[in-house]
Amino acid sequence: MKLLIDENISPEITSRLRTLKHDVKSIRECCKGYEDEKIVEVALSEERIIITYDLDFGELYRNFGVSSVILRLRSKNPSVVLKFIVSFLNTLKEQKIDMHNKLAIVTEGKVRLIG
Repeated sequence: MKLLIDENISPEITSRLRTLKHDVKSIRECCKGYEDEKIVEVALSEERIIITYDLDFGELYRNFGVSSVILRLRSKNPSVVLKFIVSFLNTLKEQKIDMHNKLAIVTEGKVRLIG
């Protein structure tokens, strides 16, 4: 599973996901300042799942079908956020859920999967 980490996510999370052997590309590193539509183009062309706090990606998912995970967590502490991301990714793997053309809203209480 290939991930595209939005620039509003801590670089510490990107680094730790790489340490855990995830295929991660960071907007901060490759495409800082890109408009959301350009980020969508990168994600679609490289078949990556966008991970973001930005609610606008819900609309971009509806318009372009880009696979996205929107984090709606109270804490932005990198350790807490990483825990939720890793748990979500493990659940996808364990349950063999394909995130292609799907939107996930991740909160402390639940994950809502659309698509």
